[in-house]
Amino acid sequence: MSQQQAGILDGSAEHHRLLIESWAQAVWEADADGRVSKDSPSWRAYTGQTLEEWLGDGWLDAIHPDDRDHAWQQWRDAVTARRFLDAEFRLRAPGGSWRWTNVRAAPVLDADGHLGKWVGMNIDIDERKRGEIEVLRLRDELAQAQVRESEELLWQFGEASQDVLWIRDAETMQWQYLTPAFRTIYGLRRNEVLAGDNYNNWLDLIVPEDRAHANEMIGRVRAGECVSFEYRIKRPVDGQIRWLRNSDFPIRDRDGKVVLIGGIGHDLTVLRATQSHLEAVLENIPQLVWRANEPGRWTWSSSQWVKYTGQDDAASGDWGWLEPIHPEDRDVARAAWERAGEDGIFSAEYRIREHATGCYRWFQTRATPLRDESGATIEWFGTSTDVDDLRRLQDRQQLLVEELQHRTFNLMGMVQSTADMTIRSSVDLAAFRVKFRDRIDALARVQRLLSRLPVDEKVSFGTLIRAELDATGALNEVEQRVTLEGPDEVPLRSRIVQTFAMALHELTTNAVKYGALKQPDAHLSVRWWVDADAQGQRLLHVDWRETGVVMPPPGAAPQGTGHGRLLIEKAMPFQLSAHTTYVMEEDGVRCMMSLPI
Repeated sequence: MSQQQAGILDGSAEHHRLLIESWAQAVWEADADGRVSKDSPSWRAYTGQTLEEWLGDGWLDAIHPDDRDHAWQQWRDAVTARRFLDAEFRLRAPGGSWRWTNVRAAPVLDADGHLGKWVGMNIDIDERKRGEIEVLRLRDELAQAQVRESEELLWQFGEASQDVLWIRDAETMQWQYLTPAFRTIYGLRRNEVLAGDNYNNWLDLIVPEDRAHANEMIGRVRAGECVSFEYRIKRPVDGQIRWLRNSDFPIRDRDGKVVLIGGIGHDLTVLRATQSHLEAVLENIPQLVWRANEPGRWTWSSSQWVKYTGQDDAASGDWGWLEPIHPEDRDVARAAWERAGEDGIFSAEYRIREHATGCYRWFQTRATPLRDESGATIEWFGTSTDVDDLRRLQDRQQLLVEELQHRTFNLMGMVQSTADMTIRSSVDLAAFRVKFRDRIDALARVQRLLSRLPVDEKVSFGTLIRAELDATGALNEVEQRVTLEGPDEVPLRSRIVQTFAMALHELTTNAVKYGALKQPDAHLSVRWWVDADAQGQRLLHVDWRETGVVMPPPGAAPQGTGHGRLLIEKAMPFQLSAHTTYVMEEDGVRCMMSLPI
């Protein structure tokens, strides 16, 4: 480059610098991190800062306190993102006044794309900015004028309303409109309330426990939300506590800015008292009571629910109430809610865990919707009633019915079989009558034993053998010739008792007629014990042994009908899976029976 060209470029740069400095408030530079490390005489001349005050981040002290945090955040965001800065804030001007400035800054990159520094300048926009502010002010005045016109339209409605209607200035938070109902509810005249700092005076009327919540809700309206909340006030005139529900909403200008806050205050005192009485009643009924504002989402649960489940009132809200429900029943509860909207009723049975014991009990839950005049559902009111004992009773009754049905079926089969075999072994009707009645009596004894027991208890073998021997008088008359040896409590399944009892009856009857219970020098020994086979199946072993009996000579006609032997050797293995042996030994009958119990 020639000296002449370099001179032309240097001259051009100087002209640009002079041009910029002629209409800029200040020009300046900052390092790559956004910190000022180089002097800017134009900045110091405009703001009055010294070099030490200007360097680093000291330039912030020359910005209006209300704009300082926002300006700093905008600058840090631009430095972090390495993007162009275009911001507006108030800057201290010569003489100590504040003037609006537009600051623009750009990153300077080297040939490799590395950030070397920042260059920026401030341009005075005070007149334009103040013009914009004046326009906004005029718009605000227009909006307020429109609100005042609306107030006239609302005045008659507000004067007659039993609810408090009011409007606040969103910036000052002072009331601009207040209806006469305020005096009825709060006990204060409107002119008393509107005087002074009426927002804080209103907060002072709210009980301390509710004050922060009310202030928070008003702040949310100020930020643009519509809210509804409840709170208590204490009337200065009589100290009475009253419940109110406020529905507050923002009122915006044409630019969308919240300029006013409107509100409707409804006196809930009577309703809350009624609700408290109702809840007191609900707290003393045995059911678990709850309310929901939509299917599945609870808004309140009674102390019974809290005590039973261990959940507090808040924890059971939404779907939290499902947590103490048995995991296998939660889908049932959800499905019932899905049907409730269409059916108009919630109905389900599921198990709920008792917090104190950790056990689950069955509850029957019912809920009905409470509707408004149009038929729309306002909320659901539900109760959960403990039906665990009833369900267990029903289960026991079902078991009893099934057991009785099975016993009846077995009994009818046993009667039919007994009748058939007795007919075949009887020579005439008279013989049939005696044998059949004897065997029916034996069946009746077994039924009496079974009927006296609860459904979940069983007849023991000791009871069964003693009942049969006692029916023949054997234990009373010849007790010295009978030995019973075995554990008393060997429970027998109800399904095997009838067949087993008939086998013992046949053995006893034959012993009375022909064997050890007839002959004076004979003896009957019945031993029994329990063990298990290789598969772990418990077996009852019975050893019926008669000794000292004078047996008939070989070749003599058989005594009796053979019904008992047939029952033992054929029926018991088939019906009871028993293993049996029946032997006519030299001095008496020996019968061995082993059957699963």
